[in-house]
Amino acid sequence: MVPMESLFALPPKTGGRGDLVCYGCPARRSALCSALDDAEIHFLDAVATRVRVDPGQYLFMEEDPYDHVFNLSGGMLMLERLASDGRRQIMAFTYPGDFIGLGAGKSYSIAARALTPATACRWRMRDIERLYDSFPALERSVREIGNAVLAATMDQVFVLGRKNAMEKLAFFILHHMDRQERLFGKRATVALPMTRGDIADFLGATVETISRAFTRMRKENLIRLADAHEVEVVDCDRLAQVAEHFDT
Repeated sequence: MVPMESLFALPPKTGGRGDLVCYGCPARRSALCSALDDAEIHFLDAVATRVRVDPGQYLFMEEDPYDHVFNLSGGMLMLERLASDGRRQIMAFTYPGDFIGLGAGKSYSIAARALTPATACRWRMRDIERLYDSFPALERSVREIGNAVLAATMDQVFVLGRKNAMEKLAFFILHHMDRQERLFGKRATVALPMTRGDIADFLGATVETISRAFTRMRKENLIRLADAHEVEVVDCDRLAQVAEHFDT
């Protein structure tokens, strides 16, 4: 079994094909970077800076001035927002290749906090926009990323509004299993570096409700809990059925 620490290992500092780090970056095939081929990617790299955040630290905070966008190149972040009464809503968990920070106002409407050691490329949005005339595919990719974020938000609204706790948790586990298989290949377990409280705040439930759902799934032999942050899916078909509809 590949340990979670190796799964979210940070990318190498050089790419193995000269000095351009992009060639060896896990985000090279992401929606943003794949818009440029290997002969063009250095134009995007030239206007990027690289940042690193440790677990618990913030890449940016809610209400910070909106002046940069980011492409995650290693690790996992969670995007969170505080309500006026102080309650927290987790908006998303991001993986290498995810483009984050797009906004329409003068400040960020969310915060991005690291769950594992994480690295990202950072750009001023206006520097990316200056490349649009030379690379129209880059502009299309940014527009498609915005559409994908909207679609993901609509999916989350549906999950939170129409599913019960078992359905929500099954959907959550299968989503992360799919993302990790796409990025890292098929694994024996699903890595969940977030806490039960983080999962609860994402799914709009209490920690106690999510803990009971995990216990029930384990007792019904849908999953095994390898440890607090590793889940083995025992019966993927049945778990998918639960994610679609669970009869209470």
